[in-house]
Amino acid sequence: MLIVAGRSLTDFEQVLLGLVCAAPSTGYDLKHRFAATPLGVYQPSSGAIYPALRRLELRGLLRVERMTPGEASRARRRIVYHATEQGRAAHAAWVRQPVNPATVGRDLPLHLMRFVLMERLVSRAEVLAFLADLRDALAAFLDRLESYAAVMRFDRRHPALALDHGISMHAASLAWTKRTINILANQEPRLSPDQERPSRRAETSRPGALSH
Repeated sequence: MLIVAGRSLTDFEQVLLGLVCAAPSTGYDLKHRFAATPLGVYQPSSGAIYPALRRLELRGLLRVERMTPGEASRARRRIVYHATEQGRAAHAAWVRQPVNPATVGRDLPLHLMRFVLMERLVSRAEVLAFLADLRDALAAFLDRLESYAAVMRFDRRHPALALDHGISMHAASLAWTKRTINILANQEPRLSPDQERPSRRAETSRPGALSH
């Protein structure tokens, strides 16, 4: 956990802050995202969002924009949360935290969330370094699980099958990490919209180009 102003932000607060850093949102919008997507695994309870937003605001990580009644049809949609400079700095620090090999099994969902949020925040080199650390940590963790399975003798079948599930799940995560490294390492640099537009104009103005 990242410590800001004397207290560690919870995993849920970190994810919530990251979503607001990605796009200003109302509490209603955020609640819907957690309820309707896999993000719900990070939410401790259905009523946790508004108290967490308030805590982030009190710590100076978020600020609120109050819309006029004519701009929103419901009171719950009249407050839009924006990240402050301090909030963006805290989020960037969380995204850049190193992978801890000792807790990689427990923290894997959060590592994947950080991977999602870092796309527009850090360079591709930093993303690849993060993935390389994740790959190495997962490989070491998987080795420990497989070594344990090789010497352990269970009296019943279900514990052995549950352990096999853990091995299969982390083997799949390791394979995904390696595959993602290869994809991103060989990916052409993405152009900005301003860089893309001239090439499209050139394409349509080329002799013989089709007009639509």
